[in-house]
Amino acid sequence: MKKVFITIAIIILLLIAAIIIVPIVFKKPLLNKVKTTLNENVNAKVEFADFNLNLWRNFPNVTMELEGLTVTGINPFEGDTLVKMASLATDISLSDLINGEDFTIQSLRLNKAQINLLANANSEVNWDIAKETTETETTGTSESGMSISLNDIEIRDLSLIYRDASTATVVGLLHSNLDASGTLEGTITKFDLDAEIGEFRLEYDSTEYIANTVLKVNSQLMADYDKMNFEFGESTIHLNELPLDLSGRFEMPSDSMYFDLQFKQPQSDFATLLAMVPKSYQSCYLEDIQTTGEAGFEGQVKGWFYEDNYPEIDARLYVQDATLQYANAPDKIERISLDGKISKPQGELDLLTVNISNAHAQIRENPVDARLTLTHPMSDPAFDASFKGKIDFTRLTSVIPMDSIELQGIMDGNLSVKGRMSAIENENYEKIASDGAFTFSNFKVKTPQITQAVEIKSGSVKVDNTSITISSFNAKTGQSDFALNGKLTNYLPYFLLDKTLQGNFSLQSNYLNFNELSNLMAAEADSVSTTTNDSVFAFQVPANLNLAFNSSINRAMFDRIEIRNIVGLIEVQNKQLKLKKLNMDLLQGHLAVDGSYKSNAANKPLFDFNLNISDIQIPAAYQSFGLVQRYLPIAARSQGEFSTDLKFNGQLNEQLNIIPSTLDGSGFFNTQNLHIIDSPTFNQIKSFIKKEKLKNVKVDDFTAYFNFDNGNIELKPFQTKIADQQVSMHGNLTVDQMLDIKLDFQVNREDISGDINSMLGFLPGSNNITLIPVTVGITGNLTDPQVKMDLSKAKKMIQEEVKKSTQEGIEKSVKDIGDKLKKLFN
Repeated sequence: MKKVFITIAIIILLLIAAIIIVPIVFKKPLLNKVKTTLNENVNAKVEFADFNLNLWRNFPNVTMELEGLTVTGINPFEGDTLVKMASLATDISLSDLINGEDFTIQSLRLNKAQINLLANANSEVNWDIAKETTETETTGTSESGMSISLNDIEIRDLSLIYRDASTATVVGLLHSNLDASGTLEGTITKFDLDAEIGEFRLEYDSTEYIANTVLKVNSQLMADYDKMNFEFGESTIHLNELPLDLSGRFEMPSDSMYFDLQFKQPQSDFATLLAMVPKSYQSCYLEDIQTTGEAGFEGQVKGWFYEDNYPEIDARLYVQDATLQYANAPDKIERISLDGKISKPQGELDLLTVNISNAHAQIRENPVDARLTLTHPMSDPAFDASFKGKIDFTRLTSVIPMDSIELQGIMDGNLSVKGRMSAIENENYEKIASDGAFTFSNFKVKTPQITQAVEIKSGSVKVDNTSITISSFNAKTGQSDFALNGKLTNYLPYFLLDKTLQGNFSLQSNYLNFNELSNLMAAEADSVSTTTNDSVFAFQVPANLNLAFNSSINRAMFDRIEIRNIVGLIEVQNKQLKLKKLNMDLLQGHLAVDGSYKSNAANKPLFDFNLNISDIQIPAAYQSFGLVQRYLPIAARSQGEFSTDLKFNGQLNEQLNIIPSTLDGSGFFNTQNLHIIDSPTFNQIKSFIKKEKLKNVKVDDFTAYFNFDNGNIELKPFQTKIADQQVSMHGNLTVDQMLDIKLDFQVNREDISGDINSMLGFLPGSNNITLIPVTVGITGNLTDPQVKMDLSKAKKMIQEEVKKSTQEGIEKSVKDIGDKLKKLFN
């Protein structure tokens, strides 16, 4: 017995030693064999971060694992990744490892794999990486190579994406998992297969046709590796939650594949068919419903697949006399029917035909009918579609839960369109047959995406192959109303080819509130706004639009300004709003505008305007215009009117205020009946001019020219009278609101303050002085300027007059001259 225990202990120790030593001994030669096999058989760059051997996991088999595996293309696909995965593992027998020649791969485990299949515009593919081998090479490989005899497959988080540049097609099988285990009988393995594709996507020509679709497969699969034949036994495939019975087989005898597959919905009822709707939509729209009626989905795929030759497809989806009613809903959708077919003979995908007929549904007495035929989808899509129906949106919301969407009103109309995509691309609209008409009455919509409900009291739309004519379109949103009549053209290229929509309209309104309209689109909940509490925000002008509105608006509100009698042309052109000869009355004056507003991604629009303003009340302008408040704060203490002609450009912030440092331009302004009341600036020169002249300063009408340069203002010299005194004025105001203004006064002798006038009376020759030159300098910050008087010119003039006086006059007043001059100029 002791010898038995010793023998068993020795065997166990040898096994443990072997488990430890074998991976160390065989790792390097096996690594070389793997690298050699890969590099000899593929035209690609194969890299991996590490290679591991493990005897513990599946003893007596050896587990081989590649970590960080990548396969990168060469030549036309240089740098494109074909395969990238976290790990790839397989099992081989210990005897194969020790023998060191042929390896039979028994299992396969993939983790976090990404496969990118690419076909370029020249129909070259990145997965064609297998090297061509001669008969001698093939024989050599068989003598010392790898063979496949899988009976266990495990795939976790595999994403496969196929992109074909020549057909603009993208197919995605994302976040897929698969488990397959089987029994080996000779060369045939019988698998129990369980697979799930987390999302199936199909995109063609930048349009997504299938998304949010989950595919599941539960199947008994028989695989014959010698013949590469695979046959489905008892199998079920789930399209989202719709179960389909699957049967048939597929073969891969060479570089082609042969399919003979059939699928069918096991239960022919409408409720089962609705299970194909993605779960995200079911939870929103298909909870707590009751249904009746027959429905089904069935089809087959049969034929060969190689290069651009695809097998025959024949699929049908049908609904017959079905109803749908939500719990507690007073009405239901009834007489639902549909017959949809997708078919294609053996050949290219351009032979595919989609035919949807007998599509019908109604709520009470309001029916809707539609049909669609689509052929040649790859080369030149040909379409033939029609719609006819009456929709009572008020009843519709009582049948289908709309969450936070409010709908009411009636739409009644029909539309048919037939033609080919090439006719649209080549603008051969005469080859498109399109005809239709719609009427709206008492329509109203309110969604979380808009801040105000949009109402259409009445409206009529007529459609033909070249245009959409809108007439008697009376609408309202918030406080704003408008009547619209006109025509849209180029609408087919706009909707189908992302071209520019063109239109010309007549717009009439009794009242428009631009504050509301500029904020009609609600801010997104997760957006971070940098705006203040101001009510006006910058707005985005849509792209791909070329619309003109000949406008006549009786009254409007913008910011705090009430505007009347707006007449002119408003154009929307590719993210620009253009105003042409737009005339309006505001602030008891008149404004004419030409210019543009251009939105951008930063929501800081660019503007370029020519303004002609006439007879605007100065106090009202100060209260209404931020530009006046910034550059002319003295207007807060002013009365009268002003006019201006201004050409300027720059950038606005999100509150539609001008960003001062961006302002460039030039212009002039003139004043009428200008009075400045109790100005602190003028109050500082009361020591020289009689103070009663400075309480209510009258400024004679004048015209002043100026330039804007990056927000800095240069005021060119101009002349006027201030408080009945002649004055010449010029200077600068920086973007930082720093002043440097000079006012050169010629003060009337009788308007000089009493003390100074009495001092002048002692001077000989003072009777010849009628005007005193005084320069007033205004510097410093605009909100708190410093005022300084320069009397050097007055001093020099008085000295000259004294010199001209007689010797006798000088001698008589010689005693007082020195003292008076000191008081006068100090």
